[in-house]
Amino acid sequence: MDRVFVVALTIGVLSRIIMLNLDKKQYPTQPNLILTQMVLAFVASALGALVVPALIAKSYTSITFLSLAAEQFRKVRENRRDSLQNLEDIQLVKRGSAFIEEIARTYEVRNYMCILTSFMTIALHYLLIKDFNFTSNVSLTVSAIFGITLALVMKKLLTRKSIEDIADVREVKISFVDEFIMQVGDLKGITNVGLESERERYLSKGVGIEIIPKDKNYTNASILYDPGQRQAIVYNIYSRMGLLREDDEPAFVPLPRRNPKNESIILAYIPIERDPQKVIQAIKSCPILSSSKGKNLSIKYKIGEKGSV
Repeated sequence: MDRVFVVALTIGVLSRIIMLNLDKKQYPTQPNLILTQMVLAFVASALGALVVPALIAKSYTSITFLSLAAEQFRKVRENRRDSLQNLEDIQLVKRGSAFIEEIARTYEVRNYMCILTSFMTIALHYLLIKDFNFTSNVSLTVSAIFGITLALVMKKLLTRKSIEDIADVREVKISFVDEFIMQVGDLKGITNVGLESERERYLSKGVGIEIIPKDKNYTNASILYDPGQRQAIVYNIYSRMGLLREDDEPAFVPLPRRNPKNESIILAYIPIERDPQKVIQAIKSCPILSSSKGKNLSIKYKIGEKGSV
């Protein structure tokens, strides 16, 4: 039992490490939170590995530990949400409530994945020994391979789509009309920029971006039009490219705007290093939030076709 417990525990923690790499790409964070996630993964994996031996020993009250664990992981979600919301006021670019909720929910779900992988690993081990008369070493090897495979499958299932899957992203020109009015691409009226020095910064260091829904699809357009999704896109650029502004320079706050001509999103952004291709990649890598999905599903015609609005 000791060996199989260690193997199941290791598989559970390994499943979290597999997902941790993805989390670091989608939700850039501090190193101390990595340690926190590893500790939670250890606890969750240990719980999952202990359930099967407890059931075999007919200790049915052990199931209550799973309900307690679920409650604790919900508190982890709440604590993560509160921590991120407390930091919002000091961010040059805010994450937004939708993105914060997505991160908090993801942290909770990852812990359940640890429980499931360790539970299934040790359950398969006992099943192979009891019902199929496998030797302990063979059963342990098969169970470990199964656990790792399950972790990879769950990673595939839990990996959310990104903006790259629903939209094309291209660079467009930033200009000013009527002296003060910003125009990005063919969309005029993004904002007023009064100071000449600020307009010069936009023209020399800014990057104009247009995010166009793929296949002229209103479902894709509705995801981009969601305020929480747009804020997540802007924050994703900020987390990777930085923002060339001070806290008291409101003229440089990124303002994603909808272009009614083709339902695209227009954005002017000033990264610390002007590299349009890196900005485009940062936008493409932004995860699609759960809260932005499922809108305009009944609209079957394409953008620009007869009957569109």
